[in-house]
Amino acid sequence: MNNNLDTLFNNIKSSSLYNRYNEIGEILKKDENVQKLIDEINELQKEALILEYNGDIKYIEIDKKIEEKVLELNNNNVYKEYLNKMKEFNDSIK
Repeated sequence: MNNNLDTLFNNIKSSSLYNRYNEIGEILKKDENVQKLIDEINELQKEALILEYNGDIKYIEIDKKIEEKVLELNNNNVYKEYLNKMKEFNDSIK
C-alpha cells in the first residue's frame, strides 16, 4: 500500500500542472503587493473577530474594509492565475 501511495505522490509531484501551480505560488510569494494585501486582510479579520466576540458592532466597518481588500486581491492578475491553477490542480486529483 505504501508503494501505491508513493507512486501516486510521485506522479502528482512530477505532473506539469502541479509544477506550474508551484511556480505561480512562488511568484505570488515574491509579489509584495499581494503579500501586503494578504497580511492586511488577516489582521483585519483578527480585529473583526475580536470586536464581534466582544459585541462591538464596529466589526461591520472592518468587514467592509476586508471586502474591499479581498476585491483588490481578486483583481490581481498573478493571484487570479494562482487561483485558476489551484482549481485545475484540485480538479485533476478528484
